[in-house]
Amino acid sequence: MIGKVTDAVVKVYFTATAFLMYYFLNETAYIGGIGVTYRHLFALLIVASAFVYFLIRPDIARGAVSVKGALVYSVPLLVMLVASMLIWVVDKSSTATILRGISGCLFYTNWLSCALAAGALLYVCGEDGIWYNLAALVAANLLMLVGIMREDGIGAFFGEFFTLVTTFAGTTGDVIVKAEIHELAFCLGAYLIYMLYKPRKKAWFWVLFSLAAFCFLAAFKRIALVAMAAVFVVRLGFFLVSKVSKRAMCRFANGVMLVAVLLLIAYVGAIKADVFTLLEKAGVDTSGRAYVYAHVNEYYRFSPTFIGNGIGFLTYQLNEVVSLGVSAVHNDFLQFFVDLGFFGYILWLLSMAVLRTGYFGRDGDGDTAAVTTLLLLYLFIVSATDNTVNYPLLTTVLAILIMGNGYTKRVEQQSRRWGVYDENSDGE
Repeated sequence: MIGKVTDAVVKVYFTATAFLMYYFLNETAYIGGIGVTYRHLFALLIVASAFVYFLIRPDIARGAVSVKGALVYSVPLLVMLVASMLIWVVDKSSTATILRGISGCLFYTNWLSCALAAGALLYVCGEDGIWYNLAALVAANLLMLVGIMREDGIGAFFGEFFTLVTTFAGTTGDVIVKAEIHELAFCLGAYLIYMLYKPRKKAWFWVLFSLAAFCFLAAFKRIALVAMAAVFVVRLGFFLVSKVSKRAMCRFANGVMLVAVLLLIAYVGAIKADVFTLLEKAGVDTSGRAYVYAHVNEYYRFSPTFIGNGIGFLTYQLNEVVSLGVSAVHNDFLQFFVDLGFFGYILWLLSMAVLRTGYFGRDGDGDTAAVTTLLLLYLFIVSATDNTVNYPLLTTVLAILIMGNGYTKRVEQQSRRWGVYDENSDGE
């Protein structure tokens, strides 16, 4: 009885900490003059708390699976650093350039910290950590929406919400626009994809699904909806392939990821060919991206001979050199192509897509390969016109969904390899 109460208290603590991470997503604390966002501090608190929990209740197999999963998920960070170091050596870059680049790499370390936070939640809660994390995310978003309703009125909120949904965001109001909690919306989109792929016949599941869908629709990110529609098409492909075998699903997943890599290479080539300018001429509103991309053209060539400029280069140019009125290019793939070069960009894409799918879908685990593929496709699509790849909270959500799916099975396999598997254990 005491053990169950203790477990419940621990899970409440970690859920509450995750809630604070999602709720204080924009606030910043200053430590020694250096600004650190609350969301990073709470992510690190989750990791530190899980380490303490490990010291009290050590489970080597669970710890190994959690840490290995987080490290594999964060390999793109290593690719960025190694590719940049090679560029700096070849270009004989100045010390100032290298230091700026290293600082740029530090900007992306949230991939590791957030992946470790996801692994920490899984270590403490098992696969149920997926749902505790969702509960924290939904609760944080709902509390924000309640604040909007209290300030502007429930009637005004739901009136504009109905108009927003029925016009496909063609008409918005001053009230509902406050509900576009940018990063949380992308997080909820990822969860909805996962839940539609793996529905459960539980009342709590459909309560969470309904609340998540409501919060997602209130934000109404059209690019996220487009991404979900594309993911659904690929989901049908997995359904058909699953009739053959699970290994066929793994092969299909790898094939989809390779196609995605090729398309993302071609996407940069299309940008270089001024496709966004053509869209503007055709009457498509690119929200100023055509103007920005036209000015970025001078910093790269779409050619195998283009070695790149090193990580952080484009950000520095936009913030310190040119005056375009933007601090980011709002396109992760163009950003990394300019920084990492032709082959560095390809290696980065392979580490983002094929490596992750291959690792988490290994041993013929077609279900996990499918989940990983669908979630990464979602990330790629929403990142095509934004800098979504580096959103810390989205990184946490994607990591816990990808690492958490099949987590118990991987822990069991690890325990058997080490000869410490408990037949009476449920893996949780």
